[in-house]
This record gives sequence, structure tokens and C-alpha cells, in this order.
Amino acid sequence: MTPLKGTTPAQWRVVWTGDASREATISWTTAEPGTKHIVHYGAESGGDDKKFALSQTCQSNGAYSIEQPKPQKPKEGESAAEAAKRNSRMKISPAYYHHARIKNLNPDTCYYFVLESDGEQSREFYFRTAPAEGDDFTLIHGGDSRSGHADRCRMNLRIAAQAASETKVLAFAHGGDYIVTGSKWEQWRLWLSQHELTTLKDGRVLPIIPTKGNHDGGKNGLYFEVFDLAEKTERWHTTMLGKDVALVTLDTNSAAGGAQAEWLEAEMRRLRPEVRWLLVQYHRPMYPAVKGPAKHAPIFCPLFDKYNVDIALESDGHCMKRTVPIRDGKKDPSGIVYVGEGGLGVGQRKTSEDRWYINDGGKAGSEHHVIQLDFTPDNMRVRFILMDGSVWDDHMIKVRKR
Repeated sequence: MTPLKGTTPAQWRVVWTGDASREATISWTTAEPGTKHIVHYGAESGGDDKKFALSQTCQSNGAYSIEQPKPQKPKEGESAAEAAKRNSRMKISPAYYHHARIKNLNPDTCYYFVLESDGEQSREFYFRTAPAEGDDFTLIHGGDSRSGHADRCRMNLRIAAQAASETKVLAFAHGGDYIVTGSKWEQWRLWLSQHELTTLKDGRVLPIIPTKGNHDGGKNGLYFEVFDLAEKTERWHTTMLGKDVALVTLDTNSAAGGAQAEWLEAEMRRLRPEVRWLLVQYHRPMYPAVKGPAKHAPIFCPLFDKYNVDIALESDGHCMKRTVPIRDGKKDPSGIVYVGEGGLGVGQRKTSEDRWYINDGGKAGSEHHVIQLDFTPDNMRVRFILMDGSVWDDHMIKVRKR
């Protein structure tokens, strides 16, 4: 992991929230503000000289909104000067984000890039854009990195190992709850540094498709600063993985009705006739294996049914789950399979055994995991991969008739 020092680029990530075949946001962090922040990139490696055909100056730079601890009063027998010195040691060092929004990329192309802040350069990285059409690729999903830091690192290494062994892995969708307290920069700082472990040895970076969890909030809006999202307008969004696969990201921290429900129905109506695979991701589960259902279920689930969503990706429960196909609150072969519940590092919980949708064809368990989605024109293969690389569940979903 790269130390945060001076203007050395660290905590790199590529973010997808729109057309993943033609655009991406490349972001990083520095310890000092700097004055000039650029991404050098191109469809060919820059080589030893790091010479690239294209460059993009960051459109968004700024200080992370760090909440400093409140100064403490002098303890008994402590002078004001000693208390001031102690408070000074508690102060959190500033850090600065840099976001380069890159457009007009070519589909299904490897783009190599180097980050530069005031002359300090990173090593060379690369990522692959989504195909313009077709669905012969793999997506990794998982949630709840949260509090298990050692296991979080191990799961990050598992993500990198899956991408190294499965060459079709395109991106990583995170189901939310990156950390415990979303307003604390020191927790985000650790998560961002540990996220570097998902980078492959050859420099390949898996673009992240973010979801906001219930632990990721806070008045200072760090989640939105980390992923270069507009707080008022990008709480929910659609990532197009080419023209045949759409991943709709929802926010179970915002009201289900009103603006979000209106947007969701309009988006589903637009997408369903066009895409072969329609996926949704959000944090709190509609059909949970541990807790009660999200308050959004009465609004979201009928829309999922109406527009024939293919799979729902969930987190929050700290367990593993695959439901039977569900439509209108009942088991139905034409229904939607709900999978996930988050195992990217957080301690796992015991699942309830009496939930009808995880019995008689469904499944639940409690181990750290990622979910691997392999797309083909006719099927979506859904596998739960455990920390050691073994497979807990292997399920096939057939494409719907359009």
C-alpha cells in the first residue's frame, strides 16, 4: 500500500456510474494539495518513459471534509499548554482528492494510465472498458468491508486473485458499508489504502461501481467525495456495461417513494426492452436471511417484478444468501433471485433457518465471500467464492424472452 506523503499519488481507483464502454472517472489522493493534477493515458502502454497519447487535467480537486475531534479540557493537574499539546496530537492530517473525468473512450479497450500530481508520478496502471455490445464478461460483487480490517485485506486479495485467474472479469460492484462510520476520514483513509490490494500485479485496476450503505453516511459527505458523486443527484444511477447489460444502483438510505421510485420506474421502462440482462444493486435486502426486510420492499419489489429484473444484489446482513426465484411475494419459476448480504471483511452472522425463500431450493450460510457473475448470451452463472477460493454455491439463471 502506498503511503500518503506529499503529492505522491495514492489510493487510486477507477469509478463507473454511467456508460462504462466510453467513460470513466480516475481518482486518487494526496497528502498535500498540490496545484497540477493530470492523468496521462492511452490505448498503448507508455513504456519506461511513460509517454502517452492523451492526458486529462483533473476537473475536481479539493480537501476531504475531515471532522476534527473536539478539543478536550485540561485534565486534573495538567496545564493549559500540556492540554493544547495533547489536542494537537489528536488532530487528523488533511488529505486531498483528485478526480479526472475521462470521456470518448473506445469500447472493449485496455487503457493504460499514470497519475501525476505536481511532478510526482505513479506507476503505470490499466483498466478495460466495457464492450459496446455483447455480454461475454464477468462482474464481481460484494458488500460490507466495514470493520474486519485483516479479513477485508484478505478479501481484497481474493478479488485480485479472481480477476487474475478469470481473464473476463471486468469490474467490481460494491454493495455498500465500506467502513463503520461514514463521517470519519481516518476510516475512509484506511479503506482506500487497503483497496489498492485489489490491483493486479500487472497494474490492472478493476473499476468500482459504488453503492451507498447505511454506515457510509455523515453530514460531511465523504462518500460522495471519495467516488466523485453529486450528493443531491447521484444517490442512484445506472451503469451500462455495454448495450446488453445494465446495473441499476439504488439507495436504501433515501426514501423509497417519491423521486427515487419515479426515477426507478422510468429507468426500468427505458431499459427493459433494450437490455438482455437487467440487474439491480442496493444495500439493505428485500428478502433478508438475518434481519427484517428493508422498508423499500413494498415499492421496489413490485417494480422489479413488473420489469422482470434478472437478479437483485444485496448486502447488509453479513451472511450469504441465494433465494428461490420470487414474484409477487411467492416462489415462482419466472421470478427474481435475490443474492448476497455482504462478506467483504465484516464478521458474519448466523442466518435464520425459517425463511421460506432460503429453503426448498434457496440457500444461506455465513462465510466471507464475493459473488462472481459470468454473463453469456443465454445464461448468467452466479457463484459465491469464499476467501480460500472455493465455491459455496453455483447457480444458473437463464435469459428472459424479450
